[in-house]
Amino acid sequence: MDRNQSQLDSNEQKKEAKIQDLNQKVAVSQWIQFIGQFTEAIYLSQLAKLQPESKGEKTNVAGQWVQTLGQGIEAVGATTQGLTREEKLLVEAQIQGMIEDALQTVGNAMQVVANKEFITGDLRTYLDELIDKKDTIMGVF
Repeated sequence: MDRNQSQLDSNEQKKEAKIQDLNQKVAVSQWIQFIGQFTEAIYLSQLAKLQPESKGEKTNVAGQWVQTLGQGIEAVGATTQGLTREEKLLVEAQIQGMIEDALQTVGNAMQVVANKEFITGDLRTYLDELIDKKDTIMGVF
């Protein structure tokens, strides 16, 4: 009986070690995503300064920064979850995850609105060009 219990304890320890390892890998992945989003936000901000300003561009950049903030919070929460077994800290990390989800959603919504503005502007330009061509062709006849 002691041998069976010992084997169960050993299996449980292996499982716990694997969970810890995977939680740490998740945390590293979250930080990699944060770095990617952060650099994207920086580059989008630089592009926005060089291009003609539009409401869509400002909204897009702001949305990216909101998402980046959310991803940073998620990375901190994932790190906390990966490094602790303390119940209070785990609950706090889960709350951070909910905040991150909300920020990511808001940031994505802002970028959807911005993309709608880009597409609407592009369609207007395209339609204006078509009308100009039609007028030119009709003027020939």
